[in-house]
Amino acid sequence: MPVEKYFLNCNKTFGSFLLLLLIYSFDFSLGWGMNLMFPNIYIFTHGVGNQGFSPLIWMENGIIETSQAIILMLTLLLLVNLYFAKKITSKLINVFLIIKIIGITYIFFEELSWGQHLLKFDSPEILTNKESLFYNKQLEFNLHNISNLFNELPRALILMWCSLSIPMIKLFNYSKINNLKLIIEPSKSLLVLSYLILLITIPDLIINKLELIDNSKLFIFNDKGFERYDLFQLFLSTISFNFIRFSELQEFLFFYYFFWHTIFFIKALEARS
Repeated sequence: MPVEKYFLNCNKTFGSFLLLLLIYSFDFSLGWGMNLMFPNIYIFTHGVGNQGFSPLIWMENGIIETSQAIILMLTLLLLVNLYFAKKITSKLINVFLIIKIIGITYIFFEELSWGQHLLKFDSPEILTNKESLFYNKQLEFNLHNISNLFNELPRALILMWCSLSIPMIKLFNYSKINNLKLIIEPSKSLLVLSYLILLITIPDLIINKLELIDNSKLFIFNDKGFERYDLFQLFLSTISFNFIRFSELQEFLFFYYFFWHTIFFIKALEARS
């Protein structure tokens, strides 16, 4: 079966899996209120009150983080196998491959807090002392929770790579440089994932930058307690995925993009040889 067919079938499975998680998460976080507002329509809910995010899915070592680790590990294995195959003659492609291996390795171990979640060791005092320059906000053995330099900046660069790199080379016509085109766009099918990432990112970016969400207005109470949601705030919370840990959803899509970019990259190199 051609790799494009695998991509299509995998996307169907991945999309269905992600949709189910989002539906469950919406119900877990907001379904109880929907049930009270529309008892004849929203007749079934797992939600039992304002519980926030589903820990089973979105918190540490939940379904999303475990899935991310698996995707990153598979991607890294593919890249390492490609590197040791010694079939690459282009210096530019070889440098890109090394950078990608280092980058994926770093992300993989950062997500696992360098084994802390598995080995259950304590973080050193330099990461847990609030007076320390290296104070870790989650008291974990990693860098990305220390400073925006290690978190927001890399996230912004990854977002640009996954969502804008292919449209940009088309816009500026850099696709004429064959090796650069192969590195950035090994397959046009990746545009589907780029647009998906943009689709879920833009509403959150606009709504949060304009500070449109006000959780104090989301819940409307009467003398008996909760009465209803403010529908405008509910709409904003829904389209910006405010009922989940948005950063985890974004990373999930980033890593899925890395995985398929790697597969398409390998297939493009094989087709060239």
